[in-house]
Amino acid sequence: MRNRLTFLLAALMLGTFMSGASTPGSPSLRERLGVFSWHEENVTDPESRDRMFDTLSDLGAGEVYQAMRAGRGARAFLEQAHGLGIGVYVLAGQPEWGLDPQGKAMVQEVERVAEMRERYGDAGPAGLMLDVEPYLTRKYRRGTKDAREVMDAFLEGMRAAYARAGEKGVTLLFCLPYWLDTRGFADHVDALIGEASDGVALMNYMKSNEAANVENELAAAQRNGKRFIHIYELQRPGKYGLTERNTYYREGLEGVFESREKLLDAYDYEGLSFALHEYDALKGILDRE
Repeated sequence: MRNRLTFLLAALMLGTFMSGASTPGSPSLRERLGVFSWHEENVTDPESRDRMFDTLSDLGAGEVYQAMRAGRGARAFLEQAHGLGIGVYVLAGQPEWGLDPQGKAMVQEVERVAEMRERYGDAGPAGLMLDVEPYLTRKYRRGTKDAREVMDAFLEGMRAAYARAGEKGVTLLFCLPYWLDTRGFADHVDALIGEASDGVALMNYMKSNEAANVENELAAAQRNGKRFIHIYELQRPGKYGLTERNTYYREGLEGVFESREKLLDAYDYEGLSFALHEYDALKGILDRE
């Protein structure tokens, strides 16, 4: 597997330099790729933890968005990541959190990350990645009026979380689907990116139109000087309703890297980076290759 990853990483580096995306003073290549991971055994189990960091290091990933709690292996995980130069963002979220305009659960997550940063010092988390997705709730699906109330509440809750994150010095990122701006919520998307976060991780899971899908959200990030993380889906077709149109399960990392180069050519923005969803699917692809 290591030889295969070395080959793929070399190809990715060549494409980046050829496209002009890497320039003096810009973020290093390692800081331009992240991996999502929801399973806490990657934190709590030493063998799983070692395999994760071997994989991330071989892949050249500079960030991991990991579900985790203080204690239960958190110190070892964070210190190992810190030693490898890999930034850790605590990954958290439930759809129902987005129904609360006060954002209590999201604010609590900000507080939790702030406590971990204080506890673990330089090895503490780089920030918080919220994956809330309130459009999955029953209320959102009831109709246009309810959907708008949900998105209004989510925006206010995110504003509250972002205000607290600013007070605590916590970097706050959040996930959005690529299609939300086309459902009547373009203003909400603009405000979420510009006023309620340090950056957006866009779930751009429609391979046929990738550059066009991200145009509005990336423009909002660029106008406001915020991060824009383009996420690739790697899970197999059939899981969670995914089809071949949505996932790079068949194409593998070579397909991801080819798409990445096209997007770097299409959008010259230093705040643009990329991520893979998710770690278990990535392991399966690497084992297969």
